[in-house]
Amino acid sequence: MSLKYAPKGKVALFALLAAIKACNVLFVAYMLKVMLNIASSGKSDYGRLVMFAALTAGGQLFFMASNFIYETTKMNIIKDVNMTLKKANLRYLVDQNTLDIKDGLSFMTNDLKQIETNRITAQLDMIYQSLTFFGSLIFAFYNSWEMTLIFIVATLAPAAVQMITSKIITKKAKIWTEKNAVYTQYVSDTLNGAQSARLYNVRTNVVSRAVNAAQDMETALRNMTLTQAWALEIIYSVAELFCFIIPCTIGGIMMMQGRLAVGSLVMMVDLAVNFITPVVTIFNEFNQVKSTVPMWQRTQRSLSYVQKADNFPVDHFDGLKMEDVAYVTRHSKHEIFSHVNISVKPGEKILLMAPSGWGKTTLLRLMLGIYKPSHGEIEINGEDVTGNWQKAHNYYSYVNQKPFIFDDTLRFNITLGREVDEERLLMVCHEAGLDDLIQDNGLDYRVGENGNNLSGGQIQRVEIARALLSGRPILLADEATSALDPRLSLEIHETLLGNPKVAVVEVAHKISDVEKAMFDQIIVLDKVAKKAAETAD
Repeated sequence: MSLKYAPKGKVALFALLAAIKACNVLFVAYMLKVMLNIASSGKSDYGRLVMFAALTAGGQLFFMASNFIYETTKMNIIKDVNMTLKKANLRYLVDQNTLDIKDGLSFMTNDLKQIETNRITAQLDMIYQSLTFFGSLIFAFYNSWEMTLIFIVATLAPAAVQMITSKIITKKAKIWTEKNAVYTQYVSDTLNGAQSARLYNVRTNVVSRAVNAAQDMETALRNMTLTQAWALEIIYSVAELFCFIIPCTIGGIMMMQGRLAVGSLVMMVDLAVNFITPVVTIFNEFNQVKSTVPMWQRTQRSLSYVQKADNFPVDHFDGLKMEDVAYVTRHSKHEIFSHVNISVKPGEKILLMAPSGWGKTTLLRLMLGIYKPSHGEIEINGEDVTGNWQKAHNYYSYVNQKPFIFDDTLRFNITLGREVDEERLLMVCHEAGLDDLIQDNGLDYRVGENGNNLSGGQIQRVEIARALLSGRPILLADEATSALDPRLSLEIHETLLGNPKVAVVEVAHKISDVEKAMFDQIIVLDKVAKKAAETAD
């Protein structure tokens, strides 16, 4: 149940307020009974009638005030549960290290909203409706046990209908979830690929692709919603017949026989509505909850996920070794490279060169422990860290060809939200060559989406500052300057390679002779690996 992720005190308060709200129905029914009995007694007792009318009005004011608190508490619970679910799912998605973000984006924006409206809200409403039903049931039983038994038996009919329809709704919900994920992915593709679509005059094709996915998603949504609506209509019709028409007919016969007073009959009819409405609503809300089962199962995986501590301090770095490393892809079982041997000393600057497509980025991922080689070992400080992200990644910082920039301040993009001493932060920015940018705009400068307010060179320097601030002994650079002009590339390399405290391992397929001269060691990977393979043979 999703409500277990809400504060227990708030849920208890909600249950109390829901009970008070449910008593509103009983209060009105009872006062109606009393006032009708006074009016039908044959006595002109106007004062007593007016007194009960005043009591009824005063009671309604009390219930209105209580209902304000009820609604506020309900909204607070929904907010609390939503935040718990969002935090758990974001934490899980970040830790999965997946390069495909579209499915996660669809889940965070669409599926979680469905859970809010069709599960959390529905379960809160079910608490209130259940209290209303049982309160009305007990009160009715006290006034006429015979009529109450008739109502109880009558509620079995809509229950049977609900059992049949809930399975169908769950199936329709699963189809909608799948179609919605495809639609979100296609919309993302359409927006990200807009420039190419305009360039090659294929805007209609690209838009049609997303529109077709939208059509499939909307059809699935319509089918799910329509099934829910049909189920609700059937439940209402069955409830009207079995929970209202038949019991009221029997009640009329009992009144004719003198076994039921007119006030009691009217009260029972009023309570009958409060049998029907809660029962039908509970069944409808239950169907709403069932529609979220596929999404909730996925959320349960995130809620049960335990995040491991991986921020282990690195007190020293003696060296990195890759011995006879080979890598075979998981899916195609294709060997990308083999017989790779690399040794990195503290502060050493190494350039790894190979043509595009050789697998240079994969090699860096092996160092980080994201991938595990099919053969060979990777050691740091003499300890085997092969395929072990937990042990390996704290030794590395990373500079990408296209760094990711958050739509936030310059400060946040460098610190990534960590508390950092201002003096140290400014020193790192100086080492990364960001003095002019900070002097002109300050650290709280908003860099824009994807760093639109920064130049290409500034974006790279932000990434370098981010890496240097981590204080890690090895900096991996993945084609860090390939998208920059020669002048900027040289400036970035002077920044990257000018720090004697940091070992740098850069992979590139094209670099100037001036920049090559800055490295302590240059390894041409395809030639070295080929020679090692021939030696092994």
